[in-house]
This record gives sequence, C-alpha cells and structure tokens, in this order.
Amino acid sequence: WATQLDFSMLEPDIQLLEDLKSCPLTLVAFSNGPRKYVIRVLKQLGLYNTIFGESDIFAIDDVLPHSKPEKGAFQVVFDAIGKKAEECVMIEDSMKNVRSAKKLGMKTILVSGSTQQKEDNSDGTATIPSSAALAAASEATKQGDAPDVNDPAVDASIEVISDIKEMLPGLWQVPAVFETS
Repeated sequence: WATQLDFSMLEPDIQLLEDLKSCPLTLVAFSNGPRKYVIRVLKQLGLYNTIFGESDIFAIDDVLPHSKPEKGAFQVVFDAIGKKAEECVMIEDSMKNVRSAKKLGMKTILVSGSTQQKEDNSDGTATIPSSAALAAASEATKQGDAPDVNDPAVDASIEVISDIKEMLPGLWQVPAVFETS
C-alpha cells in the first residue's frame, strides 16, 4: 500500500533541510509506519540519504514486536544509536508518544500543527490548512491524542517542524543545550 499512496502534497523544505544538515545531533527517523512507507515519505521530503540514511531510520519493521509508545520500541532505537533516553529529544505530533518519551526521561517537543480551519476570504478565495494542520487534525481523531501544548509531558512546542531551529537554537550548539527561545 505504501507505493500506492499519493505523496504529491509533501514537498521538500529547503531551509529545514539546511537546518538539519547543520545540526550536530544524531538524528533518527522513528515511525510506526512500515519501512517502505517511511523511506518513501523521506524521499519525497528530500530527507532520505541527505539527513537520514538506512541506519538512521527506525520503522515498525525494526522494532517489532513493539511499537511506539511502548518502552521496548524506544529501547531498540536507544541501543542502536548508543544513547540513553536522558540524552535524547523526541519530536512528535502524537501525545501518547510524547507522554511515553517523557516517562522514559527524554526531552520532548510537540509539533502541534496549525489550528487554522479553512476560511473563506472576502475576495472569494479560501485559505486551506497546511499539511501540518491536517496532520494535527488527524491526530485529534484519536482518543486522547490531540496535540496539547499544556500537557506536562511537553517540554517545548512548535507549530511546524520548520520552526525547530528558531525555537530551540541551543540544539545546534556544541554541546547541545535544550532551551526554548
């Protein structure tokens, strides 16, 4: 099914790509989706083999019999990258995964998405929600999983992933510092 989906709404963000290339942290992609799907998404976004290589991708296939938000799934990733939970930052749009990451000792960044709905403008045009807003809306359909920036498990929040360097510039320092701007 991963090869049959329409990925045309996903577009590379050149600034985000440059920001991630300059980040000194170990970056991994961790998804409950199948590896084939995750790679397809990363390719469409221009992140495959630029930011994330094969060994930086953890899909459901890699962590079975576990899945996020289970501790065992996270442990597979920690072991593979040689890090402890306390040394990691989870960037996530799912509250259940944010809460689990926080319980394990990770710093957490919630990607909350835009709360804008489609608006009819006075000139007859319409403002359509971004893909981040659509993603947040889809998370909101899952019981207890709607983004909540006030949840105590959330250390920082960003509306969209491209805000990461502006909102948390300390992650680009050596050594990295987790401070919100």
